[in-house]
Amino acid sequence: MKMLNYLVLWSFVFATSTSGFGQEENCKIPEYVNQFEGFNVASCKYSEFNEYKFTYNNLKGDYTEIMHSGTYYRINYERSDDGSREISGAQIRQNYFNAVMGAKGENLSSDKNMFKFRHEDKIIWMLIDNAWDDNDQGYQIYIVEETVMEQEIKMNIQEAMKTDGKIALYGIYFDTDKSNIKPESEPELKKLTDYLIANPSVNIYIVGHTDNTGELSHNMTLSKARAKAVSDYLVSKGIDAKRLTSDGVGPLCPVTTNATDAGKKKNRRVEIVLK
Repeated sequence: MKMLNYLVLWSFVFATSTSGFGQEENCKIPEYVNQFEGFNVASCKYSEFNEYKFTYNNLKGDYTEIMHSGTYYRINYERSDDGSREISGAQIRQNYFNAVMGAKGENLSSDKNMFKFRHEDKIIWMLIDNAWDDNDQGYQIYIVEETVMEQEIKMNIQEAMKTDGKIALYGIYFDTDKSNIKPESEPELKKLTDYLIANPSVNIYIVGHTDNTGELSHNMTLSKARAKAVSDYLVSKGIDAKRLTSDGVGPLCPVTTNATDAGKKKNRRVEIVLK
């Protein structure tokens, strides 16, 4: 049978069709996913951030479970009522397999239904589920775009130090590849200064962190210099230098992946750790 090319279009030129009888309206579907002619979107689900456990048979045929988190999509395709085509589950899975391989992605399953690939700066995990029948009546796609959740609920320094003994400060900004503190860091530094004034018995470590861009030795030096700059600022505001110990660990303690720009942004931080 000649392989059809109706499915995943990795050139990102086409968006998913929204026409057809029974088509679900207002579905949020990634631009890199297209659908087979003869199928409609019956339902869908989208979350800005969620966790999903992918289950599949790995390349050795062993049952595998793996959890990934990020932007989440579930798309449920059903056959259209006209029944003009007979499409097998194997044909569906082979189409996705060919498309992913053509985009230099990875097939993770002996069943050709679990994939990993890149789109822009994101790592994409995708599972094709229930595409097994000789004349398939419907299947699902589960997608997680690996991203870092935007933290919207923040503990104040007092609460964080009491509960966790540390806090990552993302409101302290530096010029690229430098240790000069930018003026827009003032609100975050004031919070830290106020905390130390209100808690005179507290001594802290100030720890600089970078992403993994560049040489390790350079990043180690840069992270130490940035931590020292924060310490110098606090001393200039009247905090006793004996209460402060600054150091840096460069990229050695990331909080998330450095494979994406969003991840690198999270890894560039200053942490305050209780002595």
